Amino acid sequence: MRFALTEEQRDFRDAVDSLLRDANGVAAARAWAAGDTKPGLEIWRGLAAIGVHSLAGEYPVELCTAMERIGYHAAPGPYPESLAVAAALPEWRPRIAAGAIVTAAVPPVSPYAPNADIAEACFPAADSQPVASLDPTRSLFRIAERPQPEPAPAPAELILDTAALLTAAQLLGLGRAALDMTVAYAKQRVQYGRAIGEYQAVKHRLADAHTGLEFARPLVFAAALSAEPRDVSAAKAAASEAAYRAARAALQLHGAIGYTDEYDLSVYFKKIRSLHAAWGGPAFHRDRLLRDLGEL
Repeated sequence: MRFALTEEQRDFRDAVDSLLRDANGVAAARAWAAGDTKPGLEIWRGLAAIGVHSLAGEYPVELCTAMERIGYHAAPGPYPESLAVAAALPEWRPRIAAGAIVTAAVPPVSPYAPNADIAEACFPAADSQPVASLDPTRSLFRIAERPQPEPAPAPAELILDTAALLTAAQLLGLGRAALDMTVAYAKQRVQYGRAIGEYQAVKHRLADAHTGLEFARPLVFAAALSAEPRDVSAAKAAASEAAYRAARAALQLHGAIGYTDEYDLSVYFKKIRSLHAAWGGPAFHRDRLLRDLGEL
């Protein structure tokens, strides 16, 4: 099934894209990883100013569209967590819409709250010492309170579903950016007198990555429209695997340069690998989906 955005939604997407492109999300991510959060927080406030944060709980399709572009430009910050809290806790929506940063976790599925050190609030409360993370812009803090019982009660369940959906949309953007970088590189890198993109094996890898992302995208927007937990699980499982497949293909086709910190692809790979399991990995969401279908 093909989900097409309306003209207004495309205009909004383009506005988000323009802001992120001008702000240079990759440079902001590098600065954040080095301890300078200022450029990343300027992006956060800029997105809040054009209305992205005010969409939570009301306009899920538009919010997923924005999250896809946030992923594409690798902008740092706990976007899924803050926006999930806004969706689940209406009393926080005005503050988050104005640019407040909050974070969340839902143990045992998601036992760590990202970026709690810069958040005004964490749901539930987290420890003060961070846990090492593959993505240096996503510092993780263990939840101090006891884990929620299963199944997670509302609003924890709503936070989980919203954050998982928005993370899936973010992964779509990250995967697409990694694929676009690799396509451009394959056209320029020459081996044995030919651009590597001319070789059939390379074309197959790129086509597989493209197909995975294209199949995952309608699942994400179907979940945004339905808000059904089983649709969210299908979307998160598909987007996690599609983005990771694109990242693996990108690393293999770039060769050793793709692993270097100085090359932009490394920023994307670290984010994709970190978010692959965030808010439930593919195995968790497949099991959840199967349990839900078995109860129908």
